[in-house]
Amino acid sequence: MKKMYKSIILLLIALIIFPNLSAKTNDGKNNSLNKPTEYSPEMSAFRPSDDKSTLKLINLQIDVLGLVFFGPQVSLDFQIANFFSVGPYFRWNYGGVLYQAATSEWFSESPNISPASFGYGFSAKIIPPIGSGRHRPYIDLGMERFSGKESWSSDGYLGDHIYEYKANIFHFGAGYRMVSDKAFNLSVGVYLGIYQETENVDFYENSSEVDYNSLEDPRIFPGINLTLGWQFGGK
Repeated sequence: MKKMYKSIILLLIALIIFPNLSAKTNDGKNNSLNKPTEYSPEMSAFRPSDDKSTLKLINLQIDVLGLVFFGPQVSLDFQIANFFSVGPYFRWNYGGVLYQAATSEWFSESPNISPASFGYGFSAKIIPPIGSGRHRPYIDLGMERFSGKESWSSDGYLGDHIYEYKANIFHFGAGYRMVSDKAFNLSVGVYLGIYQETENVDFYENSSEVDYNSLEDPRIFPGINLTLGWQFGGK
């Protein structure tokens, strides 16, 4: 009888304790399921961003491929709207291999090309955002004022024979810009330029006479841009 009572008492204790333990365990599981997931910094880096990428007020750009073509170019784009920018630029034509080649008849002649051969202009870009705004095709239109100078050495008393020329250059192009999370952006594009000569003179160093030569016919030339940019200003 005592053993039976002991068994009954142990059974009652078990029936009281185990349901309570089971309820606590289930509550813990439910709490863990209902609790919002906490992201660590490492995990948050992989979460998709809903932010739209907008361009900053100013974009400083350097066309490094200009070293191969008609000279490196430095430009400033002022962002008027998220899809439109305008700004000035400066091109150092003397620093371009193709410019040196064209001036020297593809290196068959040896004129003294002046380092003061340069161009400056103004351009406008339509650059609409795609998706998040980090990928942007663009159309570029602009006008440039070019000034070039070269000379030929002479042993005569008149000194060197100097040529100076000026031209207006109209260009239009198209390309693609990739904008990073930070300030850096990269643009690749192609363009066509129309060279319209406005002045062509030659004279001797020690003479006051100036010869005004006939102007060349308009010329069309292609080119490629590879531009590194840094944004700043604004948000």
